[in-house]
Amino acid sequence: MANESKNQYVEPDILETASIKPAPGWRARVALSDSDGHSFTAKDWEKCLAQPDSLYQNGEIIKAGEKFIVSVKKLRICGKTLDVVVKFQQLHSSPLNLMRSLLAPRAIRNFRTAQKLYRKNLPVARPLAAIWKKSGPFAKKSIYISEYISGPGDLYTFIRDNARFLEKNGSALKKDLSYQIAALFASLHKASLWHRDAKANNFLVQKTQKARYKLALVDMDGIKPYGLRRQRQRFRCLSKIASTLLWNRSVSTSDYLRTFYIYSNLTGLDYKKRRRVFRSLKHQAVAARLLTLAKSAMKSPISKVSAENKTRTTKRILIIKPSALGDIVLALPALASLRKSLPDAEISWFIRSEYAPLLAGVGGIDDIIIFDRKLLGKWWYNPKAFAALLRLIRQLQSADFDLVIDLQGLFRTALFAWLTGCKKRFGMKDAREFAALFYTHKVERDYNRPHIIDCYQKIVSAAGASAKSYRFNLKPNKKAVDGINALLLEQNINPDRYAVFVPSSAHFCKCWPVQNFAALADKITSQFGLSIIAVGKKTEKALIHTLQSESNVKIADFAGLTDIPQLIALINGAKVVVSNDTGPGHIAAALGVPIVIIFGATNPARISPYGREEAVAAIDPKSRGSEIESSNPKHAIENVTVKQVFEKVAFQLKQNTKNPAKQQALNNQNRQS
Repeated sequence: MANESKNQYVEPDILETASIKPAPGWRARVALSDSDGHSFTAKDWEKCLAQPDSLYQNGEIIKAGEKFIVSVKKLRICGKTLDVVVKFQQLHSSPLNLMRSLLAPRAIRNFRTAQKLYRKNLPVARPLAAIWKKSGPFAKKSIYISEYISGPGDLYTFIRDNARFLEKNGSALKKDLSYQIAALFASLHKASLWHRDAKANNFLVQKTQKARYKLALVDMDGIKPYGLRRQRQRFRCLSKIASTLLWNRSVSTSDYLRTFYIYSNLTGLDYKKRRRVFRSLKHQAVAARLLTLAKSAMKSPISKVSAENKTRTTKRILIIKPSALGDIVLALPALASLRKSLPDAEISWFIRSEYAPLLAGVGGIDDIIIFDRKLLGKWWYNPKAFAALLRLIRQLQSADFDLVIDLQGLFRTALFAWLTGCKKRFGMKDAREFAALFYTHKVERDYNRPHIIDCYQKIVSAAGASAKSYRFNLKPNKKAVDGINALLLEQNINPDRYAVFVPSSAHFCKCWPVQNFAALADKITSQFGLSIIAVGKKTEKALIHTLQSESNVKIADFAGLTDIPQLIALINGAKVVVSNDTGPGHIAAALGVPIVIIFGATNPARISPYGREEAVAAIDPKSRGSEIESSNPKHAIENVTVKQVFEKVAFQLKQNTKNPAKQQALNNQNRQS
């Protein structure tokens, strides 16, 4: 290894160079001295470099890629042995590299950059030689040789290995390193240069004779002159180095802020701009870190298939339908068709965490994969969220699915389907947000059968479901039933004599006027003697309080009192359910209880209770074609009258009263027709 004197840089005005031709077809630019004061002639270098291809061989490789090698080795010249770093690059014949090869080869560009910095007395590894070979006007091979700098290692490794010391007793050392980093970047800026790849592992840490640590630049590739517009990116070097160091427990935001203020003082940044610039730099550092993690996660091919997957016979199927509550319910018959056709398959469901309890009451599911949208939505600025996203991707990839069926049909869900690495991905051809780009099997929509359940059935049929089932297989669990019975007893409500109202919705245009619900409550109570229970989220209590004040009968407020299993149990025991087009209404339809869903602009032909005309209250429900929503004002939900809804309610209650068993069988038959 080099002597300690190698770390003492010589005066900047004695770095002389010469051009030589060491071998046929090769050219070189060489330094005529080293940092120890040894002098060389052009002839000495011609003898040393007579076999250029041997320069990057037989060394200690520290980094390697498809077309480049970085190694440490000993170089013998004029009776002297030098410890050097050799960086070899071979250009492959892509159009971009052919264009790059018309420029000066990378080796000579790095040599000139290092020479310029060295002459300005900046701490860089002294350049020794740049060698390149051309074929016509195109560069084919490039070799850059610089002196090897001994020391503890690169800055990233140094911080990692000394984390405990730096955390407890290293404040003085961290301040010194902050000043060196800022001073180095400021010197580059004053020389009209910037470092676009200022990662911590591109800085070497040296230990001087006075036991002081000094930084040196070793990677010249990232140092570029300012272009016409690049000067505005001069802070990028700070965010880049922060993105590689801030995640260490010994490096804090205060260290980052200190480095920024030193750099700002050295470059004369206006004090009024500093807070805004630093806030932006923090976001850039986080974004750069997330991008690095993403590249690392994506290095392994996502289409990798394990040996176990090649030999097993059981199909593994993933259904992607994360939301919303009513849409998930409408997708349950597709699950039933898959289970009926492939009884031995392992079926998983990709679902948002808040809706996962619904699947606990559904048979035929082997595994539930949770999609925590609230957390993962922060992936682009929150490292914890990004780490959770990477874990989810690895979970999807490790499952080795044979089939992935995207019933959501959005860009996000189609992307997750692709990230599984499965080679068979099914979805609708006309899916929104260009989702179909990620599918291997695109299913045409049947516009003569616009119901979403038929659409889902067509997708699973294309995926291999040979038998169709229209069962929802949704049922309440005993614990939830016991909890609801206790709640009803507490509210003095007869468990056999109540109706459930769902007066709210996530979309205002889907909400039937609350005054209409109040009038309907009066009619149902007076004619059928049923108690009225209003359900909803906790945030919807104000709407239910309005309903209570508008009605002449008592309405029990159950908003926020039930979770999804308890909601299923409550609806299952109801004599009738009246709902806007929202999740609880579709749960009632799936359970087979008497239900009236009130539709406005949304087309009932697509999402109404399947095969149950008596359960739909809407204007022109059968004459809207296959459109998703109507723009015709007459279809507004306000135009649905109390009389229309009450007639639907009365019809079902009277049928159910005459022959409850027959009505239940009829409901089941309608759902399966």
